[in-house]
Amino acid sequence: MPQPTLFDRSPSPPIVKIPGHFGDIMSKRDTTLTLPDGFTGFERILLTANGNLQRLISAYFNKTVTVEIIENQQVPLHENEDPAVFARFRREVNLLCNGKVFCNAKSQVLIKDEKVYDLVVKNGVGIGQIFRYLDRLPSFDLHGLGRTEDTFWREYSLRIPGVDCRLLEVFPSTLFDDKWLEKPVEEISWDVELSSEDKLAWVNPNPEIK
Repeated sequence: MPQPTLFDRSPSPPIVKIPGHFGDIMSKRDTTLTLPDGFTGFERILLTANGNLQRLISAYFNKTVTVEIIENQQVPLHENEDPAVFARFRREVNLLCNGKVFCNAKSQVLIKDEKVYDLVVKNGVGIGQIFRYLDRLPSFDLHGLGRTEDTFWREYSLRIPGVDCRLLEVFPSTLFDDKWLEKPVEEISWDVELSSEDKLAWVNPNPEIK
């Protein structure tokens, strides 16, 4: 699928920040979260999901959600890498509901803790299971969101001490159409460019994530 024109936009600052610890549970009384216009209520729920995307879709369709790993590899550190970084990983997965892709997710994971590095490299803990394995709820920053003719998307970061994860998730615009599971499969994966330093080129770059 061709790279969408959104990648040609000038970088923009994060447009919304969301508490990493579920403000509706931890706050005393009121919770308010306002997104830009142009999204349905169900789309806004997905765009602000923090670690529960698979459960939400499974509940919505009342079907099983599975993960298909497309790429999961450690990539070399570059010459001017932050000395705190032990390892860099690049990952891509498809999330499927009843066997149909509803989300393509590309991510870059930086490991900055030796114990976490040992868990992943020596003990075989999967990159996608780090937060659950460590029983840590990550902070969640939503850096950007939008839609193309056929998709809607979000870019966000998940962080705990020692682990920085930056993700781009793309969903089909027809996801909440009637009888979506019965419709033909749609190609939603974007061709995301890699720089000479093997970094992903984000729609809304964030200088905090290198």
